Amino acid sequence: MGGSSFTVDVHTHPVPESYRRALLGAGYGSSNASDLFVDGFRTPEWTLDGYLEDCTAFGYNYSILSITAPGLSFLRGNARARTLARELNDEMSGWMGQHPKRLGAFGILPLPDINASLAEIAYCLDELGFDGIGLYTNVDGVYLGDSLFDPIMAELDRRNATVFVHPAGPTESPALDNMSLPVIEYPFDTTRAIANMLFKQTRLRYPNMKIIWSHAGGTVPFLASRLALQSTLPWHGGRDFEGSYSELQGYYYDTAVTLGNAQFAALKEFVGDDKIVTGSDFPYMPASAVPIAQAALESYHGFTEWDRERIAWKNAFELFPALKTKFPEVVANSTT
Repeated sequence: MGGSSFTVDVHTHPVPESYRRALLGAGYGSSNASDLFVDGFRTPEWTLDGYLEDCTAFGYNYSILSITAPGLSFLRGNARARTLARELNDEMSGWMGQHPKRLGAFGILPLPDINASLAEIAYCLDELGFDGIGLYTNVDGVYLGDSLFDPIMAELDRRNATVFVHPAGPTESPALDNMSLPVIEYPFDTTRAIANMLFKQTRLRYPNMKIIWSHAGGTVPFLASRLALQSTLPWHGGRDFEGSYSELQGYYYDTAVTLGNAQFAALKEFVGDDKIVTGSDFPYMPASAVPIAQAALESYHGFTEWDRERIAWKNAFELFPALKTKFPEVVANSTT
């Protein structure tokens, strides 16, 4: 990121071979492993060495890995979901061990199996030392905010954990020719999950988690006032408008696939400079697209150099205090 000499990428994905095989086995592609599409979007080829080379070229110093949608929901919480979650978390942990100053991870859970997911939270945070836990906007059409997830939320809240939420495709969506689901439905699904948590008062009950929403929060920066107003209605909780609006402002939002000045202006106006973190969505956003997104962020004149440094790494260091210990030279050399 041009204005900063250090950047933390909180939205970036590995494609482990075991995960690719599981998706193919579930019918997501043909027998050809290179012909794998999820939600109409091609799953990229991936190697650890090639990934790290690309991250260096992009100027990403520390990347927090997470498994993208659909997560493990396609395994319906069965025994294979539990074993694959452990395999994926162990594999990401191994990469972290090889490159401790380059890689972190958000643990993947075998949802909707609640008990196994609680065990995996403990494993990821207590034994593997992950940066946080990854969740999805919905699991088989059940959205964050639903009481199904209350035990998960309670445990993450008890731990003051950092949670990264990635959108997943809705169970039903309009069929649009020549358009993959993530283009429109991923931002909308993030909005659905945030709205559901607001109307179900999830955040009021579990205020200690730190939550990062993908893709600048979908449409939330544009719709926050509308959502807050709806929350004041009796059938949506009868809440205070300002309290609801402040709740939405209390989340973190990443910059993945956020390119327009209107998006940046809305996001900065909505949350200021201290709740925005860098996300690339690489490699699902291919290497050719990442510099375009970086240039869009750099060309937005509404961000000061102070803002850019906060977005590049300072806000991430607040979310993940261990990074201050891992990179003391970055803190010491900060000029803003």
